Amino acid sequence: MKTILSCWLRLLWDTAPPLRIDGDVPHIVDGAIHLPASDCWTGHTAAAAHATAHLVYSPVRFDGDGLGPIVRCVLALLEDARVEALAIRELPGLARLWRPLHTATPALGSGFEALLQRLARSLIDPDYDDPDAWVRKGRELFYLDRGLGLPALRTPSELRGAATRLGNDIGQMRLPFNAKTYTPVPTYRDDHRWMWAADRLERVAHAAPSPTRGSSDDDRDDAEVDREMYPEWDRLISRMRPDWCSVSERPAPQAATSGADAAIREVGVRLRAPLRSLTRRPVVLRRQEHGDVFDLGALVDWDVARRLRAAPDGRVYRARRLRPAHPLVWLLIDHSASTTTPLGAERGSLLDAVVQSATATGLALQQLGVTFSVAGFSSYGRHDVRMQMVKGFDPSNDTEWTGRLRHLRAGGSTRLGAALRHGTRRLARRGSGLRLLVVLSDGLPRDVDVHDPLYLVADAHRAVQEAARLSVRTVCLVFAGQGADEARKVFGSRGVQRIDDLRDLPQAIARLVDD
Repeated sequence: MKTILSCWLRLLWDTAPPLRIDGDVPHIVDGAIHLPASDCWTGHTAAAAHATAHLVYSPVRFDGDGLGPIVRCVLALLEDARVEALAIRELPGLARLWRPLHTATPALGSGFEALLQRLARSLIDPDYDDPDAWVRKGRELFYLDRGLGLPALRTPSELRGAATRLGNDIGQMRLPFNAKTYTPVPTYRDDHRWMWAADRLERVAHAAPSPTRGSSDDDRDDAEVDREMYPEWDRLISRMRPDWCSVSERPAPQAATSGADAAIREVGVRLRAPLRSLTRRPVVLRRQEHGDVFDLGALVDWDVARRLRAAPDGRVYRARRLRPAHPLVWLLIDHSASTTTPLGAERGSLLDAVVQSATATGLALQQLGVTFSVAGFSSYGRHDVRMQMVKGFDPSNDTEWTGRLRHLRAGGSTRLGAALRHGTRRLARRGSGLRLLVVLSDGLPRDVDVHDPLYLVADAHRAVQEAARLSVRTVCLVFAGQGADEARKVFGSRGVQRIDDLRDLPQAIARLVDD
């Protein structure tokens, strides 16, 4: 049973926390889910899904300082309802698992524990209309709409405020409550011992993901991999999920041979002309003696001086000059499983085209003396976004990167937003000149733990906006036109160029860098 439940949870959220069937009531300790031994299969399934929703959506703990037992119970119920609402929005089928287990009605009575059960049903079942004023108030505080689709309470402080208001109402009603004997109902919900650090209870620890499909036997241990956490934009709730994605950076496998064939080297030579514009950026010089257009500020000063019968300054022009620049370029290569798409008998796969284009671009940058880095990326869920470093910014005389680039193998998915944030962070840490991040991809953001086709597109677009605020420009080369429309939603129409053949690369690069 535990194996089946673990596989099911992996399919839902790409995480498989340890399961223990050894408790009296469902509870969470150190990231492990403990289920009652006497429960049925449906109860185990509902309890495991609810507890995992806490591990996915809940904060690590809540601040219980100053909260009485009644307010804590209400706050725990609201957090239960919040994570279930988020889970149902992402995976609507979970509603059919949880809603039938909520059976409270007004016939249950008006005691505090009965009102808690009635409120719990009111927050998960849009068809249940409870006549009690306190239950109605809880529902109005929790949701922005009658369809139970837009939660108003999203942060621990907002939940605490609502729980305090509802708890004070219970106090005014003088309803009795014994916290020592209270057990959350329906019984599939955990006992919330993880929530309260002030009571020295166990807290939720987001479990490290177990190996996923596509993991190779020669992957290094986590201790040997540099990992960084990044947020992710959730378009369904219109907020950032902090520390949501884990990106691991590791060196690409060594290759026996390096170099490039004649066709790639020829394209690399043709690329030097459009890429040379990166090394010389236009600068506008004001108050010049000669130029093509007037400097309006200087012209106003000239006219003021003339009217005051003073000697005017004749430097009233603006001029554009090319100044040497010291650009940084990051080539980010998508080598997800979708890049195995064949492009024809002579052209090979999409990954072959991506690698050839990256090689030609890198060779041209190397010849021009531009500092650049090359990395491939793929993902296996939000916990496992992998960045393989083909070439770092240093040393600049690396001659083996072309072989490592050809050694990249297709696999995994394309969590583009996390990869963009990682590349942006690396570029933003180095200098303040021109910084360019070039994505070579099929333009289709996808991952195994995301079912909404627009979710990762919206997050990647958000990552592009974040990069722009850090003065990092992001552009995309889309191959074979498969995902050009989605790529334009991410990078904008001016930040995307489609290429169907390696010979189209110089013209596509020219359009991107001259924009």
